[in-house]
Amino acid sequence: MYKVTPNPPRSPNVETIDPKAADRALSHYLPPCITTKHERPSTPQSREDALVNASSILDSAAATAYENADSLTGPHRKVAMGVVHLIELAQRQVDSVLEEELPVVTS
Repeated sequence: MYKVTPNPPRSPNVETIDPKAADRALSHYLPPCITTKHERPSTPQSREDALVNASSILDSAAATAYENADSLTGPHRKVAMGVVHLIELAQRQVDSVLEEELPVVTS
């Protein structure tokens, strides 16, 4: 049988990739606003901004989990729908905190 495309090259071992070269490549292609897990963002976030961002992330995670669950069947679909349920519970928790009225401090 004739193959239209040749076999792909063998992938190198992960151990052979130079970590410094990978860091340079990532810093070149990723925008500077992305920080590593050891760095803190330069601008402080308010509690409400952090909750709004968490809510947005949970919305994206729920959409991704739903999309994944739609393409699965059987026990794998049940696991994906369980993840959707957990995300929705977390979303409700964040929404309830956002909806609470902050107490007014009087002096």
